[in-house]
Amino acid sequence: MAKRFLGLAVALTAAAMVGCCDKCGCRKAAAPAKRVVLVGVDGMGARWIPWSVMPNLSKLRDEGHYAVGRDNYPTSSGINWATAMFGTVVEIHGYRNWNSRKPDVPAFEVTDKGIPPCIFHEIRKQDPSAYTVSLYNWDGIGFVHATNEVSYVRYFSEGSLEQRDDDALADCLAQLKAHNSKLTFLYQHLPDCYGHKVGWGTPEYTNACINVDKNIGLLVKGLEELGMLNDTAIVLVADHGGLGKKHGMANLECFEIPFLVSGPCVRNGWRLREPVLLADTAPTVASLLGYDVPETWRGRPALVPAAKK
Repeated sequence: MAKRFLGLAVALTAAAMVGCCDKCGCRKAAAPAKRVVLVGVDGMGARWIPWSVMPNLSKLRDEGHYAVGRDNYPTSSGINWATAMFGTVVEIHGYRNWNSRKPDVPAFEVTDKGIPPCIFHEIRKQDPSAYTVSLYNWDGIGFVHATNEVSYVRYFSEGSLEQRDDDALADCLAQLKAHNSKLTFLYQHLPDCYGHKVGWGTPEYTNACINVDKNIGLLVKGLEELGMLNDTAIVLVADHGGLGKKHGMANLECFEIPFLVSGPCVRNGWRLREPVLLADTAPTVASLLGYDVPETWRGRPALVPAAKK
């Protein structure tokens, strides 16, 4: 009888700890996914997404979890990709200029590369055997994460802008097939390019978003063909929106960004807790993969079990 009571006490204590952890914002991971593909779309502001001509993104939204989040001010690329990768805000990571190559203000904490601990640093620290990938075609991305701690890094600098985005997608699938990448960062640049060139919300901008949607469809199809779709979480964020041909301003057209988490492994029993900030990106990725979230990250895992309030 004593053993029964002891077992019941242990079970109740464990259940209480789970509930308490969620209520108090515990940063221990839930680990529903075996791998994450983090799609970063430059300049795809939430107010400018042409949903009616983006069926693949719409499907991920409808089957997953989507919220309109907010980025940091100023609403520019380098600052906000730093916010996403470092899981914290400008005041802590120290990137203040449009295309900062290192913290302009001393960061609260830095690694041996002289930058704050990013998501790739934390994965390497907690799981040295994990294979990670970073694919991008804007050199500014290389300064906002620890490329020396990524297993495979490729910067696409040749060909048209459309071709660079397409090549990054092809290499993303190749790395997943060859190495079963734990985290793959896939950067897509076109919306920002056409926003600056022609304007946010223009037909040319819409076509750039359509190209992103095409690659999202190819990503999902490729994961399915590799037998990886069911246990892969796809996280999609943007760094900023825009107005006219500019961004960096303090308006909702620039502040509001898409924040999406989708995939069969996170379809049921999960919810996004709002408001969602761009700083929640790295903590969400870490949580999805079962890694601890460092205290210096001010973001929080945005995806939590739906049954726990």
